[in-house]
Amino acid sequence: MKKILLLYLVFIFLNSCTFQQEKEKQKRSSGVKYAKGFSIESNEHYKKLSILNPWDNYKVYATYYVLKDSIKPPSNENELTFYFHHTPKSIALHTAAQAATLKALDLESLVKGITDPRFFYEQKYAEKLDKGELIQTSNAVQINKERILLLHPDIVITNGWNTVNTDHQMLIKMGIPPLFMIEWMETDPLGRAEWIKALGFLFDKEREADSIFNMVKTNYLAIKKQHSGNVIRPTILHGEEYNGVWYVAGGQSYIAKIYADAGAKYLWKDNDKTGSLPIDVEVVLEKGASADYWFTTFGQNVADIEHIKQEKYSILNSVKNEKIYSNINRTRKMGGNDFWETGNYRPDLILKDITGILYPNQSPKNSLMFYKKLNLNYLDASN
Repeated sequence: MKKILLLYLVFIFLNSCTFQQEKEKQKRSSGVKYAKGFSIESNEHYKKLSILNPWDNYKVYATYYVLKDSIKPPSNENELTFYFHHTPKSIALHTAAQAATLKALDLESLVKGITDPRFFYEQKYAEKLDKGELIQTSNAVQINKERILLLHPDIVITNGWNTVNTDHQMLIKMGIPPLFMIEWMETDPLGRAEWIKALGFLFDKEREADSIFNMVKTNYLAIKKQHSGNVIRPTILHGEEYNGVWYVAGGQSYIAKIYADAGAKYLWKDNDKTGSLPIDVEVVLEKGASADYWFTTFGQNVADIEHIKQEKYSILNSVKNEKIYSNINRTRKMGGNDFWETGNYRPDLILKDITGILYPNQSPKNSLMFYKKLNLNYLDASN
């Protein structure tokens, strides 16, 4: 009987230890609630950031280890694995989408290489390039091999795609890890914002990243709650025409979810797609004729305004009542748009803009950050 009791106590003890270990492991790897595209884990030997593939059931796309000691976790031959013996100290920034996030985390000083800065809303990089404080390591088309070798940054922050392209393969062969940011595939606004934690985790800015994200989340959910019970729900037409085809956002897309959280009725809300939908212009004009508002990306130049002033658009209530809004309030002539930079991690500000447009009596006047009302009578609409 004593032996049985002893074995029972040992069993309970071992199970308790296992439970505590699993609980600690779960605690260390927790912290990502909304984003689907990355995970983080930390223990006494390393920090681990995994980028997950949204085109392949969120299998591991690439793994990044920051080692704390000499123990090197094994790599999977079917996965891209990168090891850092210290926190990355130099960055080549090949995507404008992360410019504002790096600024928010106070990591701008680590940027030593840059893609074409004319396409950034943030002007600081262009100024540094002119002063010789930065190297342009790529353009809009491809990486400059000689310059990237000269700089040899610890990491290149770039967009991730469904396959690893030739430029990224070249970087890997040169021993320069590309950090694949795939936040743009997140359909949950807070999921996209949460990618600030991926950068914060890799660059030892966890506390700052958590603080910023919690602020964004609190703001976003408060605005959403404020309009969740709206009885009157304004109707929204979205998108614009290119060469006879109108592209609208799918009903499960990022912007469609923001429209829903703003208490609006999006015309294609019942569609199950997450990307853009090409639709015949005639179909869109018929369905959108009675929409209260038209949200677009047009309007940055005279040609856009002239396009919207075509007779075929005159059947739209949003045109008749001059309720056309575009996300071009903070743009540069070459195409830099802060909607895709600051807005990338601040969906609360996008939601604030949209609710301010839809419910002007509940919002301060002239408070829009990313959107502006298009004036079809304005002869020169360029910024």
